[in-house]
Amino acid sequence: MSGSTHTYPVVQFLVAQGHKLSWGLSLMVWLLFAVLGWQLAAYWLLPVGAVVSALMLGLLLSYIEVLRIIADTLIPKY
Repeated sequence: MSGSTHTYPVVQFLVAQGHKLSWGLSLMVWLLFAVLGWQLAAYWLLPVGAVVSALMLGLLLSYIEVLRIIADTLIPKY
């Protein structure tokens, strides 16, 4: 490994873009529930989608925080 700065590119990408991805994925899940609820006339899916997307956002943001801690401690800085 001759001083390559491209070690763990996925980890580096997730550390850099993790918050945006977390919010985007959670919003997409909520929109999916909203569209399904509207098309099926099952309006109870809107609050269920909100709860599911909020839980998903919390889990994804905590995953990104753990990944940042791991990246800060294990990936060498050049």
